[in-house]
Amino acid sequence: MKKVTLFLSTLLFIAISGGSGLVKAAEQINVEGSTLQLNGLAVHSELRQEWFLNGLYLSSKSDDPEEIINSPMLKRMQIKVLADELPGRRLKRFWIERIKNNNEASLVLENAKGVRELADTLGQDFAAGDTINIDFVPGQGTVIQINGAVVNTIDEDIFPLMLNTWIGERPPSSEFKDSILGSQSAVNYSDLLAKFSSISPASSRVSLFDQAAQAAKAEEERMQREEEERMQREEEERMQREEERQRQAELAAEREQQQAQEQAQQQQEKEAEPKQEVKQPVVEEVPAGPTEEELAAMRSSYNAAIRSHYVPFFQYPVQEIMRRHGKSALLNPRKGRTHGEVTIQLEVDRDGELVGGSLVSSSGEKILDDAVMSALFDAVPYPAMPEELPEESFNTTLPISIPAPQM
Repeated sequence: MKKVTLFLSTLLFIAISGGSGLVKAAEQINVEGSTLQLNGLAVHSELRQEWFLNGLYLSSKSDDPEEIINSPMLKRMQIKVLADELPGRRLKRFWIERIKNNNEASLVLENAKGVRELADTLGQDFAAGDTINIDFVPGQGTVIQINGAVVNTIDEDIFPLMLNTWIGERPPSSEFKDSILGSQSAVNYSDLLAKFSSISPASSRVSLFDQAAQAAKAEEERMQREEEERMQREEEERMQREEERQRQAELAAEREQQQAQEQAQQQQEKEAEPKQEVKQPVVEEVPAGPTEEELAAMRSSYNAAIRSHYVPFFQYPVQEIMRRHGKSALLNPRKGRTHGEVTIQLEVDRDGELVGGSLVSSSGEKILDDAVMSALFDAVPYPAMPEELPEESFNTTLPISIPAPQM
């Protein structure tokens, strides 16, 4: 009996020691050769369903959001999936909305390409136990790992936009933000830490994303090759057009010289013995590709198409205006407060995907400006660029008129 009791006690000691080891390992991790401390933990829930258990790792603990955001040191956002399944299509929109709601619209638009790339990367079908690491690595970028596999590295400026979704002005909840910033009053921290330590991805999920990472890398290399081939084809076509223009110019010069010689000869013959003048057929040069006038017309038409596409996506921010100025502002609209003119700069790539944008002139009311710029992101993708346009992206300035609200 004593032997059985001793054996069970030993097993219990091993179990407790092992659990304690996992907890200690979660409180302090090594990233890129540096030691990071667990700053705080919080559960993210949507519609009363627990989605994620999130942890923030820093070089040194802090409860100051501004200090954390602006710190140039290594940081990690670790997300562990609690829900049985989370569909990627829903998540892709979720990440974009969270970033938009917690950052300046102008800043999101300036980094539109990176935000879209982040959402695409994290727009996966996740299952319980899956672990996402989003690392801020100075000089390298925002490195994203899923179940231990590096799946993407994007611009450094994207990390603070993502971090603001946890500790910005509109976090999942005030308790969530406090917990991430190190407060242990709202939750049973020891239980949460033990749970966080115990979560790990299934081996099948690890293999899946490792293969996915390899496939993504192969796809990236394929796209890079295709891009190089496309650029090479464009260069060859450009050289062919240039050669054709040069050939046409030489032919035109030869025709002019020939016509001049023929005219001189005809003049001499006319002076010697008048003869009936024979008109030579005029050979018109056929330009290679669209003319500058045609390209200008295409750009104008495409600009109009972008504007028409955008308009339905703008939603007047009624609630925000009422919160700031009261309902009376809507009953007595005033330019610069409830309506006005906004000018925005917009850049899209050949597929109509948003590259970036900025505010050129304000309506006088930041709420209206933000609504205009937020709609720019909502309108993605825009119509694709006309194939005849030679540019790799289309940059335009759009005036947007925000009418007075009708009550």
